[in-house]
Amino acid sequence: MSTNSPGEHRLERRLPGLDTSVQIRRRGLGYNPWRADLDLVDLSANGMALISPTLKLDALQKIDFELTSGRRTTAGCAVVCYAGNNDGQPRYGFLFIETDAEFDSFLTGESLSSSEVKRLGEELAEQFMQRRRLDDGGSFNVQNQRMVDAVSALAQRLGQMGLYITSESGKVMLPLDSLVVDKRGGLSLPIKDASSGAIVRSHISLVPGTDSTGVCFQIAGGSEFSNIIDLLDHLCFCFDQIAQA
Repeated sequence: MSTNSPGEHRLERRLPGLDTSVQIRRRGLGYNPWRADLDLVDLSANGMALISPTLKLDALQKIDFELTSGRRTTAGCAVVCYAGNNDGQPRYGFLFIETDAEFDSFLTGESLSSSEVKRLGEELAEQFMQRRRLDDGGSFNVQNQRMVDAVSALAQRLGQMGLYITSESGKVMLPLDSLVVDKRGGLSLPIKDASSGAIVRSHISLVPGTDSTGVCFQIAGGSEFSNIIDLLDHLCFCFDQIAQA
């Protein structure tokens, strides 16, 4: 998720783009078609930021815009107040000149569905944790949180389907209750040690991939997985090893 770029000076709270699509068209003489090859970075009461690999706009240029999320749509006009680069892609900041009657409810989430509200909460939490420095000066790793979300969903569903496991302390519990999340967003859970047969608490961490372009999921003292599907499949096997008969 992108942070504010130099030159953009909106002081009010910025909301993440979520699943909102945006299209714009230049104002002026001649035929100006709508452009939809854009990614909305964030949105606020007074403006928005977007990136596009092909869009070319100049500062102070006026545009019409339309925002859509699910069945909700709002429109208006804006002026380019910032033109720069974000990771090699053109990034633009816009100041709203005029918005329609639906804009306030679109922005405040009054008409959001339950799933959209849930995702909004997750996005804002991730924005906060990315900005926040931990006690030891390190940064929260949002990629870890993606892994935690997936493992938690797996553990919860297994429990809903009747699976109980034995923890490293010998206590019988649901798989979800055995998960412990650390301050960096990492995760630990009980796993049967292959050599001793004892149930021990093992940590799952992200490590650089072999090609240096991605990450792998590594279980401490054990296996390494290049994708989340293989990790989840292995954890099903691990939970089965410590399952109650």
